[in-house]
Amino acid sequence: MTPRTAQALSPTPPPPAVRHRPCTTPRRTHTLPVTLLLPPALDAFHTLTRSLYEAYARAHLTSAAAQSAVHQRFGLLSANWNYVIGQPHPARLAWDQLVACTESRTRPRREIHATTGLQYDALVLHHLLHQSVSTTAQVVGHDTSKIRYLIAPRPLDSGHLLPRL
Repeated sequence: MTPRTAQALSPTPPPPAVRHRPCTTPRRTHTLPVTLLLPPALDAFHTLTRSLYEAYARAHLTSAAAQSAVHQRFGLLSANWNYVIGQPHPARLAWDQLVACTESRTRPRREIHATTGLQYDALVLHHLLHQSVSTTAQVVGHDTSKIRYLIAPRPLDSGHLLPRL
């Protein structure tokens, strides 16, 4: 092997411009907040419902857990917003997402007596959180007449009535 062949087989160092040098600039120890622009419809929906969503969640969870749950659900809604607004009842879908994270169906409040999940939600919003029938209907995504029916006092069972004379 000649010196010229040995030189051709040995690895050549990279040119000076390509050499890797250690980073000498100081690294930032803090991060800047990121501001995301939401679609206008989602921004409006968030503005209209966030406080009631948090109030409902606080009725079932601790304050920190409620805030976190609502934040996560709005993140999920944001990520799937095109799907949500393509549904026949977007508010109903969003409400169902919130209810799922509060576990209000598996651990309901004892003072609220309801036969269905929607009736339970309507009673919590209307009686416990003092929301109007129309606000309750808008938040849960159902008609006002249905919510009015669900929160109405129940008539006595006919078995408890006195017989007619």
